Parts: sequence; C-alpha cells; structure tokens
Amino acid sequence: MCYYLTATLPKETNILSLQRLFEKFDMSFKPLQNKNLESQLRPGELYFRATKNYCDCDTVLGSRNRSQEYEKLLNSKKVKTLRKKKWSEDQIDDWILERISSKTHKKGSKKTPLEINEEIDNWINFIKKLLKEVKRVGLLKHWYHSNLENEDITLKKTEHLNVEEITVEKLLMMEEDVLYEFIPLYPY
Repeated sequence: MCYYLTATLPKETNILSLQRLFEKFDMSFKPLQNKNLESQLRPGELYFRATKNYCDCDTVLGSRNRSQEYEKLLNSKKVKTLRKKKWSEDQIDDWILERISSKTHKKGSKKTPLEINEEIDNWINFIKKLLKEVKRVGLLKHWYHSNLENEDITLKKTEHLNVEEITVEKLLMMEEDVLYEFIPLYPY
C-alpha cells in the first residue's frame, strides 16, 4: 500500500497548545488508535499521523537506508542460484550492493537536492522547536499493508536520541519499524 510517518508524544501533552507549531511546519498530528502498536508504547502515550500528505512514500526520512532491499535480495532465488554456483558471501554482497546502487541510479530521486535539503531542514527545525514544548517526540516509518488503525506493526526497537544527535544523515538513514524518540538535551 504506502509508507506513513506516525508520531508519539507523552500522554500529558497539551495538543491544542501545539497547533500553531504543527501548522507552521505543515504537520497534521491527527490522533490515531492502533491497539497493536499502542501495546508496544509507554502506557497512555499519544499516537498520531504525523504529516498532512496523502501518504509518505516520497519522504526523505529513511530514503538512504537500503537494508530492506538488501534483505529482500539476500533471500531471493537469484542469490540461492549464486550460492549453488559457489559464489562467496563477499561476491554475493558485492552483487547485491551493485544491484541496489544500479536500481537507485536508474530510478533517480523525484526530488531535487534543494527539495531534499528543505524537507530535512523542516523536520530538524520542527523536532527542535517541538522539544522546547514536550519531553520527547517519537517518529516511526512503516510500510502499511492495511489501514493505519488496523495494521499489525512490530517495533524492531526504540532508539533514543538527544536534540544534538538530530542530523541530516541520521534522518536520511532512519530504519523502518524503529521508533526514534528524540529528547531535549536537558530533561524537564
């Protein structure tokens, strides 16, 4: 179906007081309920659809992370055939990386470098401003097969990053199904 970016905020967050900030950065923060995911979060954690986009398939968040494509190719029939032909794991790794690189180059990005920089800057500035108002904000990228409220999501892990660790590279390399929790440098 599609990628969607969702977000979490602490249960005591006053959402109404943040509406101006959401509007300024063109964010939605529309409440969601997904019992499966909520069971993996802190009790009472607030859960939202982060953006106003129809979907987030063209987001730059996680756009440089190719781990899922790598795993798919690693488990493909072609790699099984290469193993039967006595290819080494290094040769297979090189072949997979070449395929991913070639596919990315052919497909190209729908966004210009300027648009990519603008989107990343918007996310970084948004998270930093939001962290002046809340104790933490979580971001999650997931490929949905059904609707957002019924999707069965299993978090791989939760990664905690302070505000100083929010970098362009970190956002471009975000992994799917990892909850990235950003926190202020100094706790409340």
